[in-house]
Amino acid sequence: MSSIAILTPKGETTAAHIRQTAAGLFWRRSYHGVSMDELARAAEVNKATIYRYFPTKADLAEAVIRRAGDRAITCIFEPAFREDDTPVGRLDGIYGRFLAAHRSVYDEEGDMYGCPIAGLAVEVGTDMPQIRTVASEIFARVEAFYWAIADAAIADGGGVGWNVETLARTLVQLQHGALVATRVEARPQPLREAADASKRLIS
Repeated sequence: MSSIAILTPKGETTAAHIRQTAAGLFWRRSYHGVSMDELARAAEVNKATIYRYFPTKADLAEAVIRRAGDRAITCIFEPAFREDDTPVGRLDGIYGRFLAAHRSVYDEEGDMYGCPIAGLAVEVGTDMPQIRTVASEIFARVEAFYWAIADAAIADGGGVGWNVETLARTLVQLQHGALVATRVEARPQPLREAADASKRLIS
């Protein structure tokens, strides 16, 4: 990301508002489908203000994806691990939060948009390798949670025929696939199916 000046509290608020507005537009419409003029109108700021905080659109996309990753960890995975110490309970907590978030959006907008991190990475990762790098870092953090689930499941006698690494990666891939499918199908069923499949794998 390009160098950004140290921000005042007001500047932090403005930058966060711009980033949040961009996150919503990129998630719903795509990175290339949103112009900076449109973003400025939606955020109710002028383009000069956006560029003051995010020197390029690519910098803004990187800020968006980093924030999305942090929110996924702090709002989905960490609470699921705090609230239950069993592999099945943790999977229930993870998928329950994914489902609740997607249902909330669907109730408000009548659609589902999948994973904002994967969406951006797939769209622009080839042309903007920094986005692919950041997405990979986020997914590695996510995989660490699934690694802990897989390790505990195998220690308890589950996951028969799997090793920890392969089971963890399979759990991650089930999650990714389910989130893509929710966007394609505009329904939550793939998340429920992935949750059930994940629990069967570790049983």
